[in-house]
Amino acid sequence: MVNIKHVRSSNASLAAKAPGMVALFIGGTSGSGMGTLKQLARHAKAPKVYIVGRSQHSATLLLDELKSLNPQGTFIFLETEISLIRNVDQICREISSQEKQMDLIVLSTGYLTFAGRQETDEGIDTLAALSYYIRLRTVHNLLPLLHASPSARVISILAGGKESAIDLTDLENRKKHSLTAAAVTSTTQNTLAFEWLAQAHPTITFAHVYPGFVATGQMERFMRTAPGFWAWPAWVAQKTLVPLLYLFAQTPDAVGERLLFIATSARYPPAEPGGEGFMAAMPKGVAVAQSSVEEGGRGNGVYRLNNYGESAPDSAVLKDYRRQGAGKTVWQSTEGVWARALKKAT
Repeated sequence: MVNIKHVRSSNASLAAKAPGMVALFIGGTSGSGMGTLKQLARHAKAPKVYIVGRSQHSATLLLDELKSLNPQGTFIFLETEISLIRNVDQICREISSQEKQMDLIVLSTGYLTFAGRQETDEGIDTLAALSYYIRLRTVHNLLPLLHASPSARVISILAGGKESAIDLTDLENRKKHSLTAAAVTSTTQNTLAFEWLAQAHPTITFAHVYPGFVATGQMERFMRTAPGFWAWPAWVAQKTLVPLLYLFAQTPDAVGERLLFIATSARYPPAEPGGEGFMAAMPKGVAVAQSSVEEGGRGNGVYRLNNYGESAPDSAVLKDYRRQGAGKTVWQSTEGVWARALKKAT
């Protein structure tokens, strides 16, 4: 584990970098994403940051805080219902019309409900849309801008290292849906899709991160979705158990320190480094992190990381999926879901 002193020193060194890092945060208005965003505003030199969320009015205080943390920074809020693929496309077109490169993408949208499968009006399970489909659509759309950066990095904050077996013939969980199945499928697909993309885009770092237990407010929102008979026990848990659990949770700002380190440290290089860019030098005595696949002394530029920024050990499930070529299966299925969603939206 990298000592927190090294993490803070690395983050602070960003102020000595050239100004103008361009970043995109989807899910940056709460939780781990917000914590990372605030840390970036605190340390980066005059960054330009796009923040995507549902309500600009609700984000007013956050935007004011970001500006106070970094008066030279530019913070642009883009209001949309981000669970929809067509809205992701519109946001990406807007950004692409304004920018020549994208240095950092941080993805942390999420959704939990007791209500079972809840589909968007494009026909995608909302949990899967927010945890996987809109995240990878964003990356896919902005690949040209990422390639223009000398040190591009994509961070998906979900459950790196927690991948499990999934049904490759039912990646949308239509045959047998549950909250657990949807979460596990999104987790495993995030990693397999990153590994697939990294093969074709070796100058980009892809990190799938498990942030640990963070006090985000999502547990309370989850409890409020309990139906019928379960509403009363959920209310009791919301008032008693959840506050107790939060005693052991990390704050968004605390987890944001380590996530900013992951987002900006040279400890996590791509398969083919293109230049220093906005990356901070690796702290002395700290080794390069282990990629999800390493062959001949070269990593693939994909990192499955725990809440301390350490690489998760490889798993038998992922090894087997790689032998099967499951990354291609996942990507082809993903493209099919996107195409169907956009067709339904027209």
